[in-house]
Amino acid sequence: MPYATPEDYEQYGTGDISADKLNQALEQASDEIDILTYSRIIGLGFDNLTPFQQLRVKKAVCQHADFRHRYGDFLDVPFSGFGAGSISMSFNKEQEGGAGGIQTSSAVLNLLKATGLTDRRLC
Repeated sequence: MPYATPEDYEQYGTGDISADKLNQALEQASDEIDILTYSRIIGLGFDNLTPFQQLRVKKAVCQHADFRHRYGDFLDVPFSGFGAGSISMSFNKEQEGGAGGIQTSSAVLNLLKATGLTDRRLC
């Protein structure tokens, strides 16, 4: 079950994801947010998070879904760069990476950082 609803996405997302793909995108984003938070949301239970944490997680899920929608084809390539003639493109896999190698935006990481759920120390 995703941490954000289509209604949350209307409020916190860009609206770029079509309605027929939205639930799947929110589910995938929620799964990756779990990785970024070391599965602490699963362990605590979403309903047991503070209202502040819940709101930040919902916003992060919506923004991460947008990020994956926008850059997903490039995030999943098995190489870091390529060249063709005089054109070359490279991908910085280390930039804006989080736990488990999840690539996301700095905005998503900052939303989650404020919750305390991304701290690498044991709770």
